[in-house]
Amino acid sequence: MTTNPSPAAGSAIDGPANLRDVRGLRTHDGRIVRRGVLYRSEALRSRSIDGVGSNDVAIWPPTTVIDLRAPEEHLTAHPLDVDGTVVHSVPLGVSLAPALAAVRDDHPDLALAYRHLAKDAAGEIARIVGLVARADGPVLVHCTAGKDRTGIVVAVLLRAVGVRHEDVMADYLRTEANLPRLWAALTAAGVPSPRNSALLGVQAEALEGVLDDVDATEGGTAGWLVEHGVDPADIERLSARLLSAVYAPAA
Repeated sequence: MTTNPSPAAGSAIDGPANLRDVRGLRTHDGRIVRRGVLYRSEALRSRSIDGVGSNDVAIWPPTTVIDLRAPEEHLTAHPLDVDGTVVHSVPLGVSLAPALAAVRDDHPDLALAYRHLAKDAAGEIARIVGLVARADGPVLVHCTAGKDRTGIVVAVLLRAVGVRHEDVMADYLRTEANLPRLWAALTAAGVPSPRNSALLGVQAEALEGVLDDVDATEGGTAGWLVEHGVDPADIERLSARLLSAVYAPAA
């Protein structure tokens, strides 16, 4: 499934277009992702999130921000880099120049780009797991559009603690409905449109390829992360932070 809206589609908006609380997703053993712990979004234009799209986030601002953008994508100072919030710059895919350079003008293979990116940035993703696991308060993960790099990182975080594959995919594909407003907002903010139309949308097959790769590792996604430097204790901390207790229905 691929959705490629025109970057000029939609109209000016108030509030972020692709911000959401990654909550309510289920694990195989019956736990759910807690509310107010893990957020994802595009690059925000201000500290305030008042307006359309902000009603999905109950606790704001986050105490920790993980910014996946390369330095040249920072058009202004980070609006959340103020007292009470720590912003960690963890650029993904910088050596690919740009982050999704596997998508060429003549061959829009987003699935190949995602797999290259996950492999190239495995060490950075491992670092992010530690940051999220040890954070105190809500964590926001974002890149520029909040769909590709953010989609990969959030998917790995969720799979590492056992969130069901179908729930991870459903969260990734929630961005589809936001694309017209998202590209309108990014264009208005002066963000250049991608040269390749594949980068305008989301593609289920692209994230499926990444999940296939990491899940195939011995120990699954958690094993993949440990192979790339994650302390196993941080996997346990991540699970405790993100997930509720196992629900046991009354007999």
